[in-house]
This record gives sequence, structure tokens and C-alpha cells, in this order.
Amino acid sequence: MNKLTKTLVTICILGLLVCFLYPLYFQNQQPELSVIYIPKTQDNTNDFWTTLISGTQMAAEEYNVNLTILSPQEETDYKQQNKLILEAAQLKPDALVISPISYTESTALLQEIKETYHIPIVLIDAVVSEPLEDTLIASDNYNAGKTMGEFALNYVQEHSQIGIVAHVPNTSTAMDREKGFRAGLGEMETKVVETVFSYSDFQTAYEVTKDLLTRYPNLSLIAGLNEYSAVGAGNAIKDLGLSGQVRVIGFDNSIAAVRLLEEDIFSGIIIQKPFNMGYLGIETTYQLLTGKKVKSSIDSGTELITREDVYTKEGQQALFSFLRD
Repeated sequence: MNKLTKTLVTICILGLLVCFLYPLYFQNQQPELSVIYIPKTQDNTNDFWTTLISGTQMAAEEYNVNLTILSPQEETDYKQQNKLILEAAQLKPDALVISPISYTESTALLQEIKETYHIPIVLIDAVVSEPLEDTLIASDNYNAGKTMGEFALNYVQEHSQIGIVAHVPNTSTAMDREKGFRAGLGEMETKVVETVFSYSDFQTAYEVTKDLLTRYPNLSLIAGLNEYSAVGAGNAIKDLGLSGQVRVIGFDNSIAAVRLLEEDIFSGIIIQKPFNMGYLGIETTYQLLTGKKVKSSIDSGTELITREDVYTKEGQQALFSFLRD
């Protein structure tokens, strides 16, 4: 190789290195984006929220997003959440990410924030009564509820009675799951005797389930519409010695829920993918802020898992997965 050839090769190599390294350098020089996330709650006893928040934190680290998390203490406290939303908007972050507690009670506030502060709004998990968000990342709660109802038909007979233990009144997730569940039951929807609420508290779910069973002694199936509701109901059935007599279909794949599935208290659970939901929420927010086109709605996925699925490879992957396609 002569001197001229060596020089040309060297120049080509340097050119390739510049082409490869410059975008990385440029990316590192981008200003850090500020995002405030306001979930419904931060509760270390609830696997759904701890896993979802872990997803947001991992995505924030990977995309160099300065993520601040503010939350009310209780999943029912929409007034405190609204106060935090307004305080967050006044800090003028690059984007607000919210998991709204109430379907109706935060709508006007979010409209005001969009008009006053012109801050992009991303919703995770739940919606409000008007489509004010720039994008939504959530489970398809209606279809998840419908899958629940269709699965429940395996245990519904002519004289069956069905109870629903929902979580928070006037939150979109509870409303959509119940509507879907009733639709999935079809003609058997008339077997639903009552919907009660746990207010996203394990002990309350336990107590309202016991009360439901007292008032409806022929109850044969209960649908628990979130982790608090399902686990509380399942524990009540277990403690009352009604396993096999009263079937429970749950929602969310916490460790407690999987244990109840193994013990045959739960006949099945609808699992969400909260890590995906949180990760995609921040990833999509980053894409929105950096000028990329994003979908108006992203389904983070749900899946029905039965007791028979628990020990299969596919069941294990679904129950204990993190970020999956």
C-alpha cells in the first residue's frame, strides 16, 4: 500500500468515526427535558403502581429526562391530585404526565392548563371526560373487562349470582372494565346483583366482599376490577372457606394475586403490563417533545392468565415480565 493510499484510507476511517460519533456527541449536548409525572398514588404495598413508576424511572434515565414524581397519598383523592397538577403546571415543565383519578373532576383544570401554559399533556392508565391529552398510554380497559366477562361464562349457570368489586367510582378504568365485563357476560349480565367499591384499599375490599356474601348467600362469582379489589375479595373468600364455591376473577398480577391463583381462590386474572405502561409513557413523552410523530393512543397490553397457565413458560413470561414487545 503506497503512501497516498494509506492517507486516503486514514481519511475514510476518520470520516466514518466522525459520522458515527457526532450524533452521539450531539445527543449528549441536548438540554435535559423536564417532565413531571402525577400518578394516582405511590403505594409500596401495590405492585401495579410500584412497577409502573419503575418503568417511568427507567425510561427517564435512558432518555436523559429530568423526571419529578408528585402524587396524592390516596388513590381516591382527586382534590389533592388537582392541587398537585396545578402546582406542577406553574413550574412550567416541558411536559405533564398524569394518571387522572377522576374521569370528570380534572377535565376543566387540564383544559385551563393547556390554554394558559401550553404544556403538552400525556395521560397514563386513565382518561378524563374530554380528549385533552396529546397522547394516551393505557390498557384497553373495556376489552380487558370483556375478556373477563367471557371467561366468567365458564362458571355462570342458570341460578348463579355475580358480584362486582370495583375500585374507585368515577374513574375511567373502573367504569370501562365494568362495562366490558357486563358486555362479555352477554345475556348472563342479568346475573349481576350488585357493584360495590373498595376505594382502592385492601381491607375495604375484604369487608365489602364479606358484606356482599352476607346479603347474597347464593353468590357464586366475584369480579375484582383492580389489585386492591381482587386481592381483598380473594382473601375474604379464602378466610371464609368458600374456595371452589365462590369463584373469583381478578385484575393485575401482584405477588398476592399470583398466590391466590395458585391456591385456586382465583380462577383467572387479567394482567396488565404496568412496566410497559410507565416506560412507554415517558418514552412517548420524549418523542413528542423532540418533534417525533406519536400515536394518539397506545395500548400497553393485557392478557388473561388462568391457574393452568401459571407454570407454563408462556405464563411465567407474562406474569413476571418487564418490558416486552
